[in-house]
Amino acid sequence: MDKIEELAQLRENLVDDIEARHINRLNIALENLEKDVVKLANTLPLRENKLFEARLAVELRPKIKALIDKHYVLWADGTVREYDKVAKIIVDNMKVLPISENFKTLTELDIETITNLKRVKFTGFLDIATETTNALADEIYQSTISGKPFEDTVKTLQHRINGVYIKADQDEINDLVELVATTTDETVKQKAIEKLHTVYGADRVGNNMRRYAKQLAHDSLMEFDGQFTKAKAAEAGLTNFLYYGDIIGDSRPFCIANRGKIFSEDELRDKWSSESWKGKSTTDPFTSRGGYNCRHHLQPTDPSWYDNNGNLII
Repeated sequence: MDKIEELAQLRENLVDDIEARHINRLNIALENLEKDVVKLANTLPLRENKLFEARLAVELRPKIKALIDKHYVLWADGTVREYDKVAKIIVDNMKVLPISENFKTLTELDIETITNLKRVKFTGFLDIATETTNALADEIYQSTISGKPFEDTVKTLQHRINGVYIKADQDEINDLVELVATTTDETVKQKAIEKLHTVYGADRVGNNMRRYAKQLAHDSLMEFDGQFTKAKAAEAGLTNFLYYGDIIGDSRPFCIANRGKIFSEDELRDKWSSESWKGKSTTDPFTSRGGYNCRHHLQPTDPSWYDNNGNLII
């Protein structure tokens, strides 16, 4: 492994560590949110185990928003703030490259770029907060109007927040949820999820806050990594990039075919625009590489740093 690949691997490991911390904190935040939303719903009066005061149901909306702000938005704010660490990793990587010292530090322009990118990413998290607030409030109101049994209303609220990861009274459900959360065996995980879906009817549609927030936690982090890397590379006059990252079971053909290759910016954009594959996003290769949930990166490099056999000579 040459120096450029070593830098790339180190950066990948550090970004993965940051993402893992984000997801762990998200799990805690949403568990607490679920608990508090259920507690809030239980403050409503019941008649024959059904909600009946539509006015009170409507008045819960700002209280639901406050709970989402307390748990989820606070988590999102902390998550986006950590993007400064990603920027530092990228700059540290450039310190060993044979480029001018002027490009190996964070400049005022970099700080402005980081601030703007963080603002854009945070907006995406706020969109999920707004959507979930509306969904939870609408569920309580509609359940009141339709006379839906209260225990079913509570389950729907839990599913909308945490999906198959909801807390339940049944030990077996909780055991399956824990298995889904911890196992690295995809076959075991899928069987557990299937049982949750078919036997317990948990989260059949899959439209839940955890799913979207977890996806965004990954994609926004990787997008920031790619966009800031591109900005620093342009500042340093580097227009070539090594496409790198691990290959796993569900890696896309685009990533498998291009891993370990060096592309100019034009080559990469041409390849991106001319090829199509499942999961490709509508952005560009510097924002989302192989598409949604892609774990690959682009490391700035220069063909002049290699000999004719592709060996690094710097």
